[in-house]
Amino acid sequence: MPRSNDRSTSSHDPLDCRMATLGLDLSAVESHDGAMFEVITQRCASCNVRAPCELDLKRDPNDPVWETYCPNTATLIALPEACWLGAR
Repeated sequence: MPRSNDRSTSSHDPLDCRMATLGLDLSAVESHDGAMFEVITQRCASCNVRAPCELDLKRDPNDPVWETYCPNTATLIALPEACWLGAR
C-alpha cells in the first residue's frame, strides 16, 4: 500500500525527471517498496546539489555526469535490476 507523504511530486521535480530518463516510475517504486521510496525521496529533498542537477536535466538528461554527484546514484542504477529480480 502506498504511503502518503508531504513531498509533492510533479513532472518538473528533479527526481521524477531523473527517474523518467532512466525508465523508472517513482510511484511504482513507492507502491513496490515504500521504505526505498522514503530513502530516495529524503536523499533528493536534502541534496545540496539540486541546482546543478536541475541544470543538467535541462541541458542533457542523458549525460551521465549526474552519477558523479547524486546521492541516489547507486540506488537509481540498481532499481531496474532489483525490480526485475523481485518480479521473478
